[in-house]
Order: sequence, then structure tokens, then C-alpha cells
Amino acid sequence: MRILRDYLDFAFMRAEVVGLRRESRRVKSFYLEFPVRPGPGQFFMLWVPGSEEIPISASGFDDGVLRLTVASVGGTTRRMMELEAGDALFLRGPFGRGFDLGGAGKTMLVGGGYGTAPLIYAGRVLRGMGREVVYVVGAKSAEELLFLEEARSAGMRVEVATDDGSAGWRGTAAELAEKLLDEIDPECILTCGPEPMMRKVVEMAVGRGINVQASLERYMKCGFGICGSCVLDPVGLRVCVDGPVFDGKTILQTDFGKWRRDPAGRRVPV
Repeated sequence: MRILRDYLDFAFMRAEVVGLRRESRRVKSFYLEFPVRPGPGQFFMLWVPGSEEIPISASGFDDGVLRLTVASVGGTTRRMMELEAGDALFLRGPFGRGFDLGGAGKTMLVGGGYGTAPLIYAGRVLRGMGREVVYVVGAKSAEELLFLEEARSAGMRVEVATDDGSAGWRGTAAELAEKLLDEIDPECILTCGPEPMMRKVVEMAVGRGINVQASLERYMKCGFGICGSCVLDPVGLRVCVDGPVFDGKTILQTDFGKWRRDPAGRRVPV
């Protein structure tokens, strides 16, 4: 069995597109026939023929159908936007450590942009466990807010922030979360999105003694800890195997929110 698991880690599995949904102008969800259920926060290495392999977190899984939500930001994702139902792409995984939901009571989800994808999956699982969930979501403008109706339908309280004030609170999701913190009094915070935003959330939570977990997105080549492209300095944590989800106290010991490595391995500002 271990040999089979190791083989599947390296081998691509074909996934047929069985449905698509336009979430915003540059974000689309792909529904894929796939036999393996990922945990919330886990990721896949995704390949479309003719493009490079990229990591992407799951945004849902139901009855053998995996959902991946993708923003058109690079060559691979732009190529994905051309796919139609019946087309196929290829996946390795799931990889990494996802969110630890076992001890979560009342939970605040704090997401920015398309970083909300793994959070909506975690939120639905938590609601299925009977947990109270508050979905704090931010974007540049109202048209870029994601999964609002899905969160409401699942019974989550939804709070919205936009940079331009076109919907909800004018500002970032981190600022809105801080404003709501005393009222909501969460036992746990899960966050995903731009790293500077997440760092503010993590520092706020750790400072208040709240359990906080952050999901990171970094450049990856292998997905299973060999290449070192996704390492967090100076402690050497690898996002692909030690994460992509980290607890707050651990991640504040790293360059999280300040530096990352580019495809050539150089440290560059986030």
C-alpha cells in the first residue's frame, strides 16, 4: 500500500471537466471527476498539456467531484480558462497538511481575493460538523467577492470588505476582522489570501491568544519536499510538506508576509 501511495504521489491522474462556473471576471471554478477526497487546505499539482505545473488548493469536494477555483494570473491558468466540459487536465496529489478542524469551536474565516477558495471548503466542512462559522471576505471591489451566496446557504454569517467601498466595509478583510473580533469572540481563525494581509491577521490572533492557522501559496516545482523552491526562511519549513497550512506561532518565526523565493530561487519581497 505504501508503494502505491508513493507511486501516486509522482504519477498524474487524469481528471475530466464535468462542469464550470464563472465566479468573477477573472476567476472560474472547475468541477472535475476525481476519485480522491482532499482535506480542506490540501493542494494538488495541476498540469494542462502545453503549460507548466502549478499548485492549487481544493475549493470543494462532493460525491466524487472535485472543485478547483482558479484566477487567470499566469500561463497555466490562462490556458485553463479555455477548457470546456469534456476536456481533461492532470493532477498529482492531494499533498500537504491542511487545516486542523478537530478542535475548532466558533471559527472566523478571513480571506482575501481568490485566497478564499480553501476557506469556503473548510467552512462547509465546519458547518457540517455543527460549528458556528463567520466568513469575513475581502476583495478590491464588489464584483470580485467570492462565494458569498454559498457561504450564506451553508449557514455562515457573512461579513464583506472592499478596497473601494463598493460593498460592505471600506478596507481590507484583516481590518474588518479586527473590528469584529470582540463581538464575534472566535475560538479559532483560519486565513488565506495575500501574505501581508494574512500576517496582520496572524499577529492580531497570536497577540490575543486565539488559535490561528494560515494557508500559504508559494512557488513550487515538486510538491513533496525535494526541490526546496517553497522553503520558508530562516527555519527551513517547506510549504509543500510542512504546510501549506501553518499555525500562527510557527509561521511568525519565518519570513512569511515579507519575503518569498522566485522561480530562480532568489529571495524577493512579497
